[in-house]
Amino acid sequence: MIGQRDRAQAFTLEGFIASIVLLVAVLFALQAVVIAPTTGGLADRTTQAQLQQEAQDALSVASQDSQDDNLSATVLNWDTDGEDEAGFTDANEPAAPGQGERTYSPEGFADQSQLGKILEERFSDDGWSYNVELVYADEDGDEFESTYLMYQGSAPSDAFTASHTVTLYNNSEMANGDAVENDTTYPIPETDTTSDRIYNLVEVRVILW
Repeated sequence: MIGQRDRAQAFTLEGFIASIVLLVAVLFALQAVVIAPTTGGLADRTTQAQLQQEAQDALSVASQDSQDDNLSATVLNWDTDGEDEAGFTDANEPAAPGQGERTYSPEGFADQSQLGKILEERFSDDGWSYNVELVYADEDGDEFESTYLMYQGSAPSDAFTASHTVTLYNNSEMANGDAVENDTTYPIPETDTTSDRIYNLVEVRVILW
């Protein structure tokens, strides 16, 4: 009888230990489910902030480049060969939806500007998509319009943006050699300002996802 009692106690103890092990495993699994998304979210936000800063740095570097290849020159890189042939120099992609100006591929934009080179090397080669948008005031100066230098599709809601503003003056020279105020095909209009010299302010936006 004593042997049977000992065996029964042993079975009971084994069952109790097994239940504890199972309970610990379940708790560990539940804890992992709760923690993992939070941890991943923090990592995603950190990565996103870093990439956004790199895009901002790309705009800053491009704005300080040599006069022939800086951000202002990129905005003014407009060529005209008759009304039907006007467009950004050697733009090789269709216009963005609802717009008339041809756009660049990542490679084409890299060939035309320092900003394009930086964006292609850092983002395009790593599989990121991005648009480069020019935002400016309309002729009356009370509404904003935009056109795209690069358009790779509609950006998702979690895309992030870096921007830099350049000033265009009435005598700013375009790629075709004309002063910007004398070219009627250029999509960015002269806007009402407090200065007779300023043509328009253009915000260059990089939208990255």
